[in-house]
Amino acid sequence: MAAGMAFVLVCPNNKRMKVSIIIAICLSLFTASVAVFGTSAKAALVHVVSSKQKNLFVFKVNKSWQGARVELLAPNGDVISRQRLMKRKMVIDFYDMKPGTYKITITKNHHTEEFQYIKK
Repeated sequence: MAAGMAFVLVCPNNKRMKVSIIIAICLSLFTASVAVFGTSAKAALVHVVSSKQKNLFVFKVNKSWQGARVELLAPNGDVISRQRLMKRKMVIDFYDMKPGTYKITITKNHHTEEFQYIKK
């Protein structure tokens, strides 16, 4: 009977241990997935850099975004310029442009970042 009692006493501890192991594994998988997907999302970002001159739009990308397509759209929707991003940094000069809201789109591998520039 003592062996049966020992089994009963050990059994709840084994269940607790199994539950704690399952919880620990789930938490570690969740943490790992956040770390993996979090870094890939950061790599995809385009960073707008402030400029000392008011008519310039400056942005910088990571190396993985080199070769992306950059389009500049007029306020009426017409494409003003379309080119490939050959370096990590690009400067768009709006000095000679008419006032209005311009749209800048940067696209690579079916991912698009859009920005607006308001020329006053």
